[in-house]
Amino acid sequence: MGRKAGTKKRRAGRIGKTKLKNRNYQFYKPPQINDKTVRELWNPRKSPAANMAVLGLQTAVNSSIDARAVIALQSAQEKNPSLATKSNSKKAIELFDIPESDNMNGIMMLPGKTFAQRKLPVSIEDQKYIRRCLARHGDDYHAMMRDIKTNDMQYTESKLKKMAARFFLLTRDQVKVEVPEKIKHLMAYNQSEKMGK
Repeated sequence: MGRKAGTKKRRAGRIGKTKLKNRNYQFYKPPQINDKTVRELWNPRKSPAANMAVLGLQTAVNSSIDARAVIALQSAQEKNPSLATKSNSKKAIELFDIPESDNMNGIMMLPGKTFAQRKLPVSIEDQKYIRRCLARHGDDYHAMMRDIKTNDMQYTESKLKKMAARFFLLTRDQVKVEVPEKIKHLMAYNQSEKMGK
């Protein structure tokens, strides 16, 4: 009973300019393609993998390392054999010996620029912060992390280690704070001067 009355009221309210909302794309919205050539070749009735194959693009490039992608690729290839790739011998690139910090020697110094105009690898505020932490704890990053008086920003042990590693790689010109005696031997410019002697 109540449903009929509700339907009647809803229909009665639609007289005139009021229209029902078009809900065709309520759950699926077709891709908006800006490029003209891709738009011409894209067939919305085909799957994205099939459309990418038509465009000459490879789908599921990480399939050899991702189990779910392998299953999805195999099912797509069974449905459409044209998606089969010539070689499935792709492997993930393995990285070894990743340094804790960047090497600052590759940074190009622009002549005639002030320090405000060229970006320092470690900002002056960060230099002051890490200098204060290093002066108190040396290179004991765990103790540095637990000390909330000097580490008032509550940086993690790894964050402090990275900040210190960048600070140690600064050149003499880039250091804008006084380096504590505890860590002078760790600075890169001191080590290079010792090797030069």
